[in-house]
Amino acid sequence: MRSGGTLVGRTRRRFSFNEKILGLAILLITAVPFILHQHIVRNEVHHHPYHLPPQTSTVVSRNFGSAKSGGGHVRYSINGEYTYDGDLPSDIGDTGRTLLLTALQKRPIWDKELVPNLEKERCNRYFVYQNYTRNTTTYKGRKRRRIFMGSLIADDSWHTLAAIALETYGIYTAVAFVESNRTQTGVPRKSRFVKGTLDHKLLVESNLFGPETEVVVEHFSHEEKVEGLGIIREHMQRDRILKLWKKAGMTPDDVGILTDADETVSRDFLRAVQSCDLPQFDAVTENCDTPKVAVASMVFEGSP
Repeated sequence: MRSGGTLVGRTRRRFSFNEKILGLAILLITAVPFILHQHIVRNEVHHHPYHLPPQTSTVVSRNFGSAKSGGGHVRYSINGEYTYDGDLPSDIGDTGRTLLLTALQKRPIWDKELVPNLEKERCNRYFVYQNYTRNTTTYKGRKRRRIFMGSLIADDSWHTLAAIALETYGIYTAVAFVESNRTQTGVPRKSRFVKGTLDHKLLVESNLFGPETEVVVEHFSHEEKVEGLGIIREHMQRDRILKLWKKAGMTPDDVGILTDADETVSRDFLRAVQSCDLPQFDAVTENCDTPKVAVASMVFEGSP
C-alpha cells in the first residue's frame, strides 16, 4: 500500500541464528524428559524376566440392567477361571467398566520376585535431598520394605480407583481408607462405602489391590463444632489412618504413604521405595524431627 508516495506495509521478521538455536533448545528441554521416561519404563517392562504378557479375558455372560443396583451382573473369566461374579455400578460407562473389570482380574504379580540387577538399575534413577545435598539412591541387597497406603475417600470415581489399583496391584501390604459423613467444610453427605453395599464389596472384598493386600474402610463422624483454622477435619481423619496402619500390623521398619484417592505415584517408584537405600529410612541416618519425605516428580493429570 502506498501513502503519500511512501510504501507502507508489514515486513516479515527473520529470526536470527541464535534465536533459532534458542527455540530448538527450549523444544528439546521440554520433550527430552518425557521421551526418557517413556524409554525407561518401556525398557524395564520389556526386559523384566518375570514380565508376563497380558492375559486375554472374556465376559461369559452379560445381562445389564437386571441387577438390583441397576448395573451389570457379570461373570468374568480369564482362561476359563471366573474372577468376578457380581454387579457393576451402572453409571461408570464403558471406560469405567473396562478399567474396573481389568482391575478385578485375578492375575500374577509380574514383578513380585526381586531381581538384584534390575533393582540396581532402578535405584540409580532416583535421588533424595538430605541437608540440601543431593544423593543418588543405591541398592545394597536388602529385602523389600513393606508399604502401607492411606487415603481419605468420598465421591471418587471408579475410573480413578480402578486405575490406581491397576498401577499398584500387589505392592501394598494394606490399604486404609477413611470416609466421613461430612465434607471438609462440615456439609452433611451420605456415606458411600458402607458394608453390604456394592461399592464396599468392590473396594474391600474383591482383592482389587492385590491377592494379599488387606483393604479397610473406617467411617469418621464428628458432629461437634471444629475449633481452629485450616482443614482440621481432614487432619483428624488422617490421624485415623495411622491407627488403621498399626491395626494392620505396621512396624517401625515399614513405610506409609499418605495420598488422595485420585492420586498415585508410579509402580516403579514404589518398588524403588521398597528396595533402594534412602537415608530417611535408615535407622542410623534418619531424622525423627522430619520423618516426612515429600515426593517430587513429573506430574501427569487426566480426567475420565
